[in-house]
Amino acid sequence: MRVLAASTAAAGHFTPMKPWLAHLSAAGHDVLVVGPPDLADAAAAWPFRAGAAPDSAVAHEAWDRAYADPENAATVVMTEIFARINSGALRPAMGAIMDEFQPDLVLREPCEYASAVEAAKRGIRQVRIGISLAAEEKMILDYAAPVLEEWFPGTTAIVEATPTLSRFPESMDPATFEDTRRYRTLSPPPRAVDPDFVYATLGTVAPVMEPLQPWFLVLADVLSGWRGEAVLTTSHRFDPAGLEAGDNVSIQAWADHDDVLSRAAAIIHHGGSGTTLDALAAGCPQVIVPLFADQPSNAEAVARAGVGAAVETGAGFALRTPPADAVDRLSAALAAVLASGVAATRAHEVAQELAAHPLLDLALLDEVGMAEK
Repeated sequence: MRVLAASTAAAGHFTPMKPWLAHLSAAGHDVLVVGPPDLADAAAAWPFRAGAAPDSAVAHEAWDRAYADPENAATVVMTEIFARINSGALRPAMGAIMDEFQPDLVLREPCEYASAVEAAKRGIRQVRIGISLAAEEKMILDYAAPVLEEWFPGTTAIVEATPTLSRFPESMDPATFEDTRRYRTLSPPPRAVDPDFVYATLGTVAPVMEPLQPWFLVLADVLSGWRGEAVLTTSHRFDPAGLEAGDNVSIQAWADHDDVLSRAAAIIHHGGSGTTLDALAAGCPQVIVPLFADQPSNAEAVARAGVGAAVETGAGFALRTPPADAVDRLSAALAAVLASGVAATRAHEVAQELAAHPLLDLALLDEVGMAEK
């Protein structure tokens, strides 16, 4: 089978595709990754073809409008930037590559639309690797729909009917798309909780966004006041030289999630879907400070499920910088989550729900008649 995998360059969008691409390659299928030039390094394990990058001046102007007008930012980002500007730049190459490669299947992430449109035009089957809560992905698709219908009428309905592969538990993420297939990756190690250890991270994107970098100062202060050991990761793209923290805080570029989440009494994080899912699978209580994008929705879902707490950081689509009382809010949320014991119990229950998902397997693709090709 020839599989064309399409993604934007964002780490949180491409990373969930990697286990599927690895399984497809190991099974002898012909995999080709297509995306913007900035995806090349992340996709280095597979053959890669780059399309055009969006016009930087046009993209920067759109982002400036989004930041300046929070009320309309979602429309600007999801309709104009993700769909018209980014996917529009990629469309010519995407169509030409499909004609040359002749894929049997297009495997795509929800915010890369050039592949959806060009596959729809050619009648090529699609599968979507979910990266966010289903309601969030439906909202994003609704914003993009006017552009998709302009490019090829009927694309939106095709995308809505596309099989969706999701790691989120149904109890927190009821299916919005009719053909939703849940799965899990490798099981995390057993929990061996150290009640005096906490872990904190802001993921891979926030560290390079200057307005959000003050959150590292907040986390360093919160962890310095923690009663025990703490690990704070900053990513390899942020220089932690200016961070001051107590001797109990280890500041690292990276940490093995299997290790730290198996031991941590709680994780403090930004609410990115990858980190949220890793913590859910590990059964680790969460304290979330949502900063942008789908993070507020993830924070709300975590709080509703009782597996942690969401710290109020603002409203709307704007980047959420630390309020003046951020240290106090975050410290109080951490203390409350650990004191009640409810989050630990619920986190264990949700982890068991996730463990009951079928392990990632190409059999999930067999159901739509693809893997036998």
